[in-house]
Amino acid sequence: MVDQGLLAVDSAKVKFDIDSNWMGVVLSVSRVRWVLIAVASGAFGVLAALVATSRLDSMSASFPGLSPRKESPAPVLPPPRGEIAVFVSDQSVVLEEDNGTTHTIAYSSVILDPRWIDLQFFGGWSREFEANEDGEALLFFTGPTFEKGHPQEPLGMVLHGDLKLSDQTVRAGNRAAAAGRSFIAIRHDGVLDFGFGSLTEQADQDYRLFIGGLHAFVLPLDSTPPGYKGVYGPMTMADVRIVYGLRGDGRLEVVETADGVFFPDLRRFVEAKGFVAAFLPDHASKSRLIVPGQRLWSEDQAVWVSGGKPSITALPFMLRVVARSQL
Repeated sequence: MVDQGLLAVDSAKVKFDIDSNWMGVVLSVSRVRWVLIAVASGAFGVLAALVATSRLDSMSASFPGLSPRKESPAPVLPPPRGEIAVFVSDQSVVLEEDNGTTHTIAYSSVILDPRWIDLQFFGGWSREFEANEDGEALLFFTGPTFEKGHPQEPLGMVLHGDLKLSDQTVRAGNRAAAAGRSFIAIRHDGVLDFGFGSLTEQADQDYRLFIGGLHAFVLPLDSTPPGYKGVYGPMTMADVRIVYGLRGDGRLEVVETADGVFFPDLRRFVEAKGFVAAFLPDHASKSRLIVPGQRLWSEDQAVWVSGGKPSITALPFMLRVVARSQL
């Protein structure tokens, strides 16, 4: 006979076990449910992030200000002024004449780094003493030839060559002269160049700076176009000369010789200097090489460049050289 007490206890135990197992099942199901909820929440968060990123990207395409910031390259700082424009005074070259005698040409010059210079039009008659006091300028020098007798023009004159400068472009009033002469120019990457003719549309795109209306004095072989005559014919007078010399190191050397230089001697001088090419702007009484604070214009200088006739030295403009702040 079965003890009813034991049956009651066993029944209670079985019920407890069943209830316990059921609670375990319930608890397990609850855990699974929370895990599924967590996974779903995580997936939703990832999806929301992707959608937000996609929207941001599409907004960035429409609003550049929302795009990721890009670091700008650091600007290239200019070298010291004394390296951009190197002034050397009182130099000389000893030349050997055809008959075996020697001849000395004295000169001063400024060697310019074309990458780091700007050129400006310094207009106005007889402003040399003002140039002496210009502490910002590196140099003032003579530009192309000009012709007076044009009262309708601001300075009463027109140029024989086009100028593309940092502050303005000045077109030659004598277009035939501009088309028939040579030029030196500086490309946007700082390379010094030369050629023939005026400032064409293509040249305007190619060059940052352009000085036209020049006389091609010494050039590499086969670089002179057929029929080119230049500015100057046979020069029988001995004068002060201004020379633009294109150096083998890519720099521009602006030279002012002493007085009394004939063209044959000037050619020997240029060859002795080793210039790749050489060009002549205006010269003689219009010669200018002013380095503020170092090589100044004076009444004595006016007498010197004019051969004792300072009244003929009046000049309506010069080219002003300043340093660039960055490339």
